[in-house]
Amino acid sequence: MIILTCCLSFSAQSDDSIMPGKKLHDDANCMRCHARLGYNTDKTIRMNIHSIKDLKRAVDFCNHNLNVGWFDDEVSEVVDYLNKTYYKLPN
Repeated sequence: MIILTCCLSFSAQSDDSIMPGKKLHDDANCMRCHARLGYNTDKTIRMNIHSIKDLKRAVDFCNHNLNVGWFDDEVSEVVDYLNKTYYKLPN
């Protein structure tokens, strides 16, 4: 019974608790622009994202220019989410 309870409680966790960057990304309404632009597509090729450092630079750009208000640790969480979900860059 204990094992079943543990398994059920783990499976009930949201993706947000597993990837906090997703919640930050969603709360900031990033898809307002990226639904049209996408991520890691021909439309975003001019962003030259070839490394984690490049991805962080791009997230910092949005954070500062759109006044998102993320702290450095939150930027890192969003970078982690975007990399795992879209970019698949080596760390």
